[in-house]
Amino acid sequence: MTKYLFFFMSFCVATTTQAQLRIAVESGLVFNQYNDVRTPNGDNDKGTLYSLTNDFKAPDFNSFIRAELTYTIIDRHAIQLTAAPLQVNYSSFKDQTIDFAGKVFSGDDIDGRYEFNTYRLSYRYNIVRKPKIRFGLGASLLMRDARIALTQGNVTADDTDLGFVPLISFELKYMPIEKLAFLLKGDALVGPQGRAEDVFLGATYKILDPLEIKLGYRIIEGGASVDQVYNFALFHIVDIGLVYTFDFTKK
Repeated sequence: MTKYLFFFMSFCVATTTQAQLRIAVESGLVFNQYNDVRTPNGDNDKGTLYSLTNDFKAPDFNSFIRAELTYTIIDRHAIQLTAAPLQVNYSSFKDQTIDFAGKVFSGDDIDGRYEFNTYRLSYRYNIVRKPKIRFGLGASLLMRDARIALTQGNVTADDTDLGFVPLISFELKYMPIEKLAFLLKGDALVGPQGRAEDVFLGATYKILDPLEIKLGYRIIEGGASVDQVYNFALFHIVDIGLVYTFDFTKK
């Protein structure tokens, strides 16, 4: 009993004397390459398969905001919270008839909306800890709050989905010099009914002692094919942000 108590106290001391808290806020431009939808998608009950990117028009520029809170303990254990909302509005530009979510829309004045808001709890264990390279691997629990909607005049139909998805989480960081780091980081998983990938490739540069600027490219892709809905979408994101680090390590 004394041995376990000593281990627990030692770990508590370590977590308070060798820890970092990183706050990252990002924004940028979103480009939607494809976004295909059909609701419902059952064998005997199918709606119209349509494309929000080909049959509709998205704004030339669509922005987003994303926030991450990462707590790293003794340079080994990283616990991260992520909030990543994503919403895009579309407008119809051609005559078409769409059977969607039990309602039929016809004409060239149909508006579409796509929402894919995700909130994640992640844990990664830093397997590699060398002066210039870090590699962590773990898992994420993603909560998705998704909605696809069509509106024409006073008529609106939507398909919503609130659920949880487990993902594999990874982070590879290479630091060739003290202030510069190259980063490959993401959450991804492929399953029998669908897939999900959210991957960032870019760099961070320390402009002040606790403050870094972050710049790179992010890809968000995935979807599912189930009886309720068929939806697969791909987004390219030009990503820029700031990262502030609170270092609790005692020298």
